[in-house]
Amino acid sequence: MTDMALGYLVFEVSRPDVWREFAIRILGCQLADVSGGEACGLRVDDRAYRLLLRQGKADDLAVLGWTMKDETSLRALADRLAAAGVATEAFSATDLAARQVMAGLRFRDPMGLVNEAVVGLPEAATPFASDDMPGGFCTGEFGLGHAVLATGRQAAAMEDFYMRVVGLALTERIDTKIGPIKVDGSFLHCNRRHHSLALIAIPSRKRLLHFMLQVNRLRDVGIALQRARAAGIRPSLDLGQHPDPDGTVSFYAPTPSGFDFEIGAGSGAIDPSTHQTEIKTVTSDWGHKPSLRMQLRGAIDMIADKFRKAA
Repeated sequence: MTDMALGYLVFEVSRPDVWREFAIRILGCQLADVSGGEACGLRVDDRAYRLLLRQGKADDLAVLGWTMKDETSLRALADRLAAAGVATEAFSATDLAARQVMAGLRFRDPMGLVNEAVVGLPEAATPFASDDMPGGFCTGEFGLGHAVLATGRQAAAMEDFYMRVVGLALTERIDTKIGPIKVDGSFLHCNRRHHSLALIAIPSRKRLLHFMLQVNRLRDVGIALQRARAAGIRPSLDLGQHPDPDGTVSFYAPTPSGFDFEIGAGSGAIDPSTHQTEIKTVTSDWGHKPSLRMQLRGAIDMIADKFRKAA
């Protein structure tokens, strides 16, 4: 369970220049010297990149990148994928050079999202530094924050794939509502981070609902929220705290691509060897009040999904 972590995310964005400025000034990222083979790379720690921007029209998540402990772990993943009948593609020499890794493979989940698993995510030549996030981000053994995907009617297939084949484990389930939106989902871990991936069974125009960056200092969450508001970015979910064992104090707001980011601190760690799965009926102990924009977006997506189903 500690052989992998969420390593990086590739976003296909229609306005890379706007996104780069947003990531640096609002999220507190540092521009990377390494682009990972994409239009732009962004840092949050000692790694050469953690977020990659790809020029395109989708304005959505393009690649979910996993880091593996070693090539033995990578081969074990490849064997599970083969046993499940999932097509894989070993990284070419060009791919290895672009990502600057020792080994890698590529595969798709049941909804078509590209996953990459790599060994040897490169380290940066200089220490991470950000005036806008002076306390830095919490990564290390936990990997890069988390990503939350909308699974619609393929929730069962997606959960089976990421647990049985990829190798993640269930942390908790959620059965609740955010405003008028029914929220059923599963939160999956691959190390001591509460969850590196969450799968939410709601319809959505985008596959990515949000991604989360964890910071080391609670004060940096508040300052980031103030910074976002000053830039005219209204929170999708205002400041609040998730229930234990997660316990994250955070806020959510839209990116230039329309999906959300979450910045939080104080996230609780779990022991994968002893953790007991829980079912939650609330997403927050306090706060996280949804904006009207978020409620309307969810209602529109649900109505559109009903029309598609009827057709």
